[in-house]
Amino acid sequence: MDDGFHYHWLQRLLHWTIALLVIFMVPAGLVIADFSNKAAVEGLLGPAGFDTLYALHKSTGFAVLALMILRIAARLAFAKPPYYPPLTDFERIASSSVHGILYLLLLVVPVLGWLGVSAYPAPLPFYGLFEMPAISGPDQPFAESVLGVHGVLGIAIGVLACIHILAALYHGLLKRDGVLGRMIG
Repeated sequence: MDDGFHYHWLQRLLHWTIALLVIFMVPAGLVIADFSNKAAVEGLLGPAGFDTLYALHKSTGFAVLALMILRIAARLAFAKPPYYPPLTDFERIASSSVHGILYLLLLVVPVLGWLGVSAYPAPLPFYGLFEMPAISGPDQPFAESVLGVHGVLGIAIGVLACIHILAALYHGLLKRDGVLGRMIG
């Protein structure tokens, strides 16, 4: 739909694809961060299930990074549709802040994961197709520090995503002001 009040189809596709990947990434990251979960994961997914989940988390992190770069390019290429009716000053500032922080974190967190796994050192698979190059030499203490920050910021993505979802539902179900429809339409 191109009525001037909806995001371009490519922006909507990238938004929803990244959203689905984040819905997988945050819980998977919480599970693999605690190696004591290995037996439970392998009981559920079978032998090597933990390693498979870990490899999927790494691969999907690379995918999120690539898609976010595309999303930024799409944001620069296509105009942001206007709000109708306009947002209040508070809503506009809150929306811009949450979106800006999410964009930043969705770039930084995958890079920190890549850096931490590179320094560990551990494999850097991309869905079994090829290995990504290491971006750091081996340094396990550094890796553990970086991966700790990666985990905390990953949780921050989850929290901000929940705030974003709640705000979208508020606009769509309570205010009914067209904000939610900009990304759905």
